[in-house]
Amino acid sequence: MFLDQLKQDYAVTLSSVTQSTRQQIARNVCQIKAELAESFYEVMLSHKEASQYLDNQVVQTRLKGSLQTWLTKLFDPNVGEEDLDNTIQTQLHIGEVHGRINIPVHLVSRGGRVLKQEYLNRHSPSIEDFNFFSQLIDTALEIMSIAYHKNSERNSREEEAYRLFSITQNIGREKEFQRAALLDWENELLYSYAEADGKNKVMRITQSEFGLWFRHKGLHAFEGAPECNQVLEQMENIDNNLLPTLEGDARPTIKHIRELRAALKNVLYCVDSLFQRSEELEAGKDVLTRLLNRKFLPAVMSKQLEMARRRGEKYAALIIDVDHFKKINDTYGHDNGDRVLQQLAVLLTNTTRSGDYTFRLGGEEFMVLLVDVDEKRAQMLAEKIRAAVFKESFQLLDGQTIDVTVSIGISVYSGHPDYQYDLTRADEALFKAKQSGRNRAVLATGS
Repeated sequence: MFLDQLKQDYAVTLSSVTQSTRQQIARNVCQIKAELAESFYEVMLSHKEASQYLDNQVVQTRLKGSLQTWLTKLFDPNVGEEDLDNTIQTQLHIGEVHGRINIPVHLVSRGGRVLKQEYLNRHSPSIEDFNFFSQLIDTALEIMSIAYHKNSERNSREEEAYRLFSITQNIGREKEFQRAALLDWENELLYSYAEADGKNKVMRITQSEFGLWFRHKGLHAFEGAPECNQVLEQMENIDNNLLPTLEGDARPTIKHIRELRAALKNVLYCVDSLFQRSEELEAGKDVLTRLLNRKFLPAVMSKQLEMARRRGEKYAALIIDVDHFKKINDTYGHDNGDRVLQQLAVLLTNTTRSGDYTFRLGGEEFMVLLVDVDEKRAQMLAEKIRAAVFKESFQLLDGQTIDVTVSIGISVYSGHPDYQYDLTRADEALFKAKQSGRNRAVLATGS
């Protein structure tokens, strides 16, 4: 196995210099680790391709410190052959993170080159010292690349699987729902102008139920189809050209109304064409609740993080846990426990927006990914979910009803390049919600 060979190479590198030399190199690294991190990210942030994966605030608050910690551990003179398995696992984990956030391998290699050059410039080491420093850096990056490629391949497979699934979980229902959402928006708009002579502003189509669904789900599901660009162009035309014309004190003319309806008709035609390309596909649903399962979490989170970086739109992860679910199972039986989860899944679907995503993570734990929200909006929607569950009477198989509550942890996109960071913060917020009494939604705070 290739990793076994790398482990042998790692051991040879460690034994290639004396213990006193390793200690001296470790001292050198510790002395300048802050400067190495500073130079590393200065180069990265100035690089056009690399900077799109990084956020200045996150670099300052977390990533510089993480790099310094990595350097300290990598050159720790007390690491021996017996510690290599743990050391290799650390590098594999870092490689998995790079793969998850899609940082290209060549940028990571560039970073290694920056570190070596800076070490050379600041210490003027002997050839022996520099060779040791370089070999450890290169070996670590090589191990990272193994995990990176495995993760990237897996992400590609899951991305394609989800792309297909996202439009086929119930193709007929989704088609009719989105057609209705589009027509409802049109009717609301026309009614508003008929009643108020154009003085009332109507929600932009991109922010409507249909608009949120198409931008966050439809585009991904139908990726590559020519109709996608046509829908986007028509929505942009409606929001930027047609609606401003209709707004104001003047009553809209027949000509303006006809232009608007023609644009909407074109959107509807394109959407129908997109749905006609799809077939029913069941893979990827949670068997019990028919929600998305964990399989598609990486694909969805990666896509939303990319959109957040590109468009400046935040998202929020809500991790939802049924309070005292074990007691429900123990008291009423597992069949009734399953029924509670099924009803909760329906409630979550009905309480969230078309553009949002709902997952069953496993057991009694669910996740809702809210798109295009800030902290205030995320808290409001989380509270809406909590209150809806609290008010609901959950029906058991024998017809009796029970009350159920949920605890919710909320994490709003912070700019961190790894979506797993947001999920971890949501988990921590969920823990706080449970510790503070359950039946509440808690927002993750701090960086």
